[in-house]
Amino acid sequence: MSFSPCQAFPDRSLRWACSPVRRMTSPQDHMAEMGLDTADFNMSGSQISKDEKDKAQKILDASVKLADNRHCADCNALGPRWASMNLGIFVCLNCSGIHRRLGVHISKVKSVTLDGWKVKWAQWMKQRGNVKSNEYWERNMPTHKKPNENASSMALEEFIRAKYERKEWVAIGGGKDDKKKQEEEDRKLAEKMQKVSPCTAHKRAS
Repeated sequence: MSFSPCQAFPDRSLRWACSPVRRMTSPQDHMAEMGLDTADFNMSGSQISKDEKDKAQKILDASVKLADNRHCADCNALGPRWASMNLGIFVCLNCSGIHRRLGVHISKVKSVTLDGWKVKWAQWMKQRGNVKSNEYWERNMPTHKKPNENASSMALEEFIRAKYERKEWVAIGGGKDDKKKQEEEDRKLAEKMQKVSPCTAHKRAS
């Protein structure tokens, strides 16, 4: 009796195993494929027209309803309403606070419903999403390392810093998808942000 590779791995967390030739794409490479750059996320929501905000909101509302995005990317809490726009993930309120503490050179946090979005930002979120992101950031993560929504703030912060700041479990060796390139992109973004005053950087992150 024959069966597809996916039948051997029904667990959603093992989807990557169903397609052995699938490339684990880093956020930067995925942005490039969409014609975006990290600098594209530096505009304040107050500079966006109402018409564009409304169009973007429809895309975001549809995105958070997708099965891939119904749970926080970091702790699996149901119904995330915050996002790290440069990472392309939807997160819960608790995790969003930790992402803010990482600094905007790592994670730029916005509310899905309270902040203004450009259409291209919303389209990026729809294309990237939590499952694709976690296939990259958690590729080599032991299953027991993933916290749940009941974990302590300290445990959540340690996990999030290990995942995005130290990049302990990223997919390595897939052509463009290597840790050194990821770190180089982060370094360049950090240098850009250092040239901006603290007040301006805070405004851009909101």
